Amino acid sequence: MMKKVLKGLLACAAVASMMVSVAAWGEELTPIDNYPAKSLQITVPPSAGGGTDVLIRAMAPKMEEYLGVPVTVVNKSGGGCAIGFAAGAQDPNDGSCITAGVAELLGLPYTTSFEYTYHDFEPICNFNSCYGTICVPKNAPYDTIEDFIAYMQENPGTRFANSGIGGPWHILASEFAEDIGAEVVHVPCDGGGPAATACAGGNVEAVNVSDAEVKTYVDSDLLKMLLTFSPVRLEGYPDVPTAEEKGIRGADVVVFRGFLAPVGTPQEAKDAVDAATRYALADAEVQEFMANNMYTNNYLDAEGFQKMLDEMDAVIAEQCDILGISNAA
Repeated sequence: MMKKVLKGLLACAAVASMMVSVAAWGEELTPIDNYPAKSLQITVPPSAGGGTDVLIRAMAPKMEEYLGVPVTVVNKSGGGCAIGFAAGAQDPNDGSCITAGVAELLGLPYTTSFEYTYHDFEPICNFNSCYGTICVPKNAPYDTIEDFIAYMQENPGTRFANSGIGGPWHILASEFAEDIGAEVVHVPCDGGGPAATACAGGNVEAVNVSDAEVKTYVDSDLLKMLLTFSPVRLEGYPDVPTAEEKGIRGADVVVFRGFLAPVGTPQEAKDAVDAATRYALADAEVQEFMANNMYTNNYLDAEGFQKMLDEMDAVIAEQCDILGISNAA
């Protein structure tokens, strides 16, 4: 049942990614002049220059235009995003501060002594998501996911590179291996890019990071993509089947980007930030930026975002226990 609910959410996200105007969300959005705070600070836990930071900085001017108050983006990185999330959870809840919500927030409480969870925030909306793939070296002796699964089942210890212990791609590989009944070795790397590099160099048998992180190597004929965990086939790789098509688990692990508010933030402030996000996503310049940099528009409102968080949290709790990395008592 949990999987069916989330697949419905992901389908909604896929539909949202095709929306190209504010009217597509059922209303024309006009800038406001009554935002309840004098300014808005967006705390970004990932490092400056990374995918989350770059996308939010592209959206911020349009959000400022809609809200009618200054919008600033502040990076508070470190500790695998723990520093930024801790700061965000303690920010004033008067509408002057929000935090960029990313998937690391869900894993931290299970794999570290981090005291905050996603329950210490209130969801506003999700605006971008990306999904894992399974790629193997170009010269690997299998060309389909079925052949690779057969290889994995016959060869215990197949190595999967991931973006870090307890991260979403680590969890995804664990869930995939459990689903197909194979024993794998998880190889942590310092991010999705280095994980892709490790596979392209033949240092591991597979990597399951996002299409954006493997694109250079797939396009350069160093890797071949066998599967995507996206809700629909990827536009750039129409011949690559989805996990759902093959009856494989994993579509419930999503690398998301959204906005979270401190608990107790006024509803009017959260509604205004939600509208400002949709206003930015509908802007032609923002759309062009996202298209050029392989960002999809996967808008989900607060309710949809909350459901995604709840479902992913359950999967992460399960897989961290299976992997033996959970610090839960």
